[in-house]
Amino acid sequence: MLCLEDFYILQSPFVQEVKQLLPLPANVVFCSLLPDGSMQNLSGDVVVAGGTGDDQMTFRTSPWLLDNRLIVPLQLERDEHLAIIISEVDPAFLKKISTTWVEEFQRSLKERFERIRLGYVNPETELYNRRAATLFLQQSASEKTVFFFLLNTVFYRRTAAGNLQKTREIAALLQALTQGYCFSFGYGVFGFLLQAQTREQALKTAHYLQHQFKREGLSKVQMGFSQIVAAEEQEKTNVLDRFWWALAIAEKRGPFGICDIDALDERRLHPFQLAQPDLLERLQGKWRGLARFSLAVLAPQSDAGNSFQLDECIQHILPAGGFYVGGGENLCLILFPNATADSTRRSIETLSTACREYFGEGNVSIGVAAWPCLDFSKSDIPGNCLKALLHCSFLGPGSVVFFDHLSLNISGDSFFEEGDYRTAIREYRRGLRLQPGDVNLMNSLGVALVEYNQERQAAVCFQDVLHQDPDNYMALVNLGHVRQTMGQKENALDCFERAYRLLAKKDVAGQELFLPLGRLYIERGDHEKAVEIFEHWRTRPGSEKEFILFRFLGQCYLESGRPDEAIRACQRALHLFPQDSISLSTLGVLYVEQEEGRDVGLALCRKALALDNFNPDHWCRLSRALLHTGSNVEALEAVKQCLRLKRNHAEGVLQLGRIHMAMGHDNPAKKRFLQVIAMKGRTEKQAAQARGYLAGFSDSAG
Repeated sequence: MLCLEDFYILQSPFVQEVKQLLPLPANVVFCSLLPDGSMQNLSGDVVVAGGTGDDQMTFRTSPWLLDNRLIVPLQLERDEHLAIIISEVDPAFLKKISTTWVEEFQRSLKERFERIRLGYVNPETELYNRRAATLFLQQSASEKTVFFFLLNTVFYRRTAAGNLQKTREIAALLQALTQGYCFSFGYGVFGFLLQAQTREQALKTAHYLQHQFKREGLSKVQMGFSQIVAAEEQEKTNVLDRFWWALAIAEKRGPFGICDIDALDERRLHPFQLAQPDLLERLQGKWRGLARFSLAVLAPQSDAGNSFQLDECIQHILPAGGFYVGGGENLCLILFPNATADSTRRSIETLSTACREYFGEGNVSIGVAAWPCLDFSKSDIPGNCLKALLHCSFLGPGSVVFFDHLSLNISGDSFFEEGDYRTAIREYRRGLRLQPGDVNLMNSLGVALVEYNQERQAAVCFQDVLHQDPDNYMALVNLGHVRQTMGQKENALDCFERAYRLLAKKDVAGQELFLPLGRLYIERGDHEKAVEIFEHWRTRPGSEKEFILFRFLGQCYLESGRPDEAIRACQRALHLFPQDSISLSTLGVLYVEQEEGRDVGLALCRKALALDNFNPDHWCRLSRALLHTGSNVEALEAVKQCLRLKRNHAEGVLQLGRIHMAMGHDNPAKKRFLQVIAMKGRTEKQAAQARGYLAGFSDSAG
């Protein structure tokens, strides 16, 4: 099962194996082989150009000599072709080498590579293992910017087999979502490589993956990541230690914590901290013994360039009562000892006017903070000034901001984006102490609490928002999510429906609403309403890449009597995620019932069970397909397995009644239909179907 990516990840042991088989020292390079004879290294750069440019040429299968290089082709899986380029060998040896020896060398390589590969693959997930990750990270990094992620996933299944099944499901989904090289470390820990131009893109990917895994019911998805550096730049320690450290910090940040260890190195303990310890020491010397003080941090705008030196000109603009502490990192600090709020405001107005006159309009922003303030220590005040400066960036060049609740909202958002939810929660709560009842802060706090799995506290925040603003769209959506997590489905549905009615009036994307609302409609058996929601979702940008949208569309179209559309939706879902077991089993039922191929349909249903045989819905759909083909006994066994996994599976009980009816077992069938009607978890549609079957018995008796 060799593929080209094996020769990228396992390059070192594969090269070593080739060299051991050669009688003389040589240089070995692996390339992909194209039909026109071109050869590209595995990062995509052309090593040897094609001779004819004819893309329809047949791949060469026998070794050949090219400019004193021996080219050995290998055909791999997935219709991929590899070229092993052996160079820096004595040309005389290459001319004398026998054809028989080269052919035997070629035949033995593939078998040897496959045997080596087994030692670097996790047998359960079929992903590369920890040993492969360590090997790859020890190699020199490519010229492209590549990040390595280590993520911890936490879920709960009642059995060991169920845990293994879920692990395989996560591995398949991770591969589909990242489209890159993935690794399995065991115990729900995975790694993957990501090519991204910036850390902001990498951070965006982390949030995206967490969002997708939360949809699949995972209770924790924590990620630590770092950019891969060249081997010679790495510390002489275990190359994975740095990523484990990042993951450990992410775990402390909450159930969905994220940590970019590079950012921590660059920004010290957090992004709102002075870089120069000596500057903080000077400040401490000046505020020692003061009962109160204010601090102003001046920052020139980035587009101002070096047209002026703020540090050199500060004495000309220093207000009375201000003390110039010093500067660094393009910042200047001015302390106002024993300043009151009024005197500070007057001094800053004077300072701002002087900056405009001296340096030009909009060239200097000023962040101001005072002590005492809430529970902040004196050493926290420079950080508060930096938060105020971040606040300035939202207001435009040359702004002046006095640290307040909005500054804390913005700094909380910054920590939230970094995946540090614990610190974000602290910032939002501090903001609410400065401005009790602020709607934005309460919404932000609620969302952060959700990421920390504190649903009850989050619900209080969203309820407080709705008490002030009953039509607050995001509060309704967020409260709906919390209610759904807490099992309060009717309350959740009410919140989502209220939000949906507001959607036409609000300029928002709506994706955060469509999935949970549609799911609740499916659970209630309101498939027509669910179709309306999902079709609305489909009109939004980016929806064509959402496999879960097409999964649910396929199910809803099936139950709404629209089989052709259901087939197309399931096929689209499987194009995006080939191992989506739900779409596989749904498509299997559709193929059988629409006479598109009985054997293919049943094979799809069984493939879904091979991926997840703990899903009672899969067994129920297999039973439905078997019943349609007249295989009543097999259908009976399948639905019994469904009910072993979930005794109160309403559709399973209804299906059992249908099977008994098909087999002529009237009394057991009636019993099952009556059971469906009495069940708490059944839908109105299922109850109506059961009554219809019972009415059929009455008509027959009449």
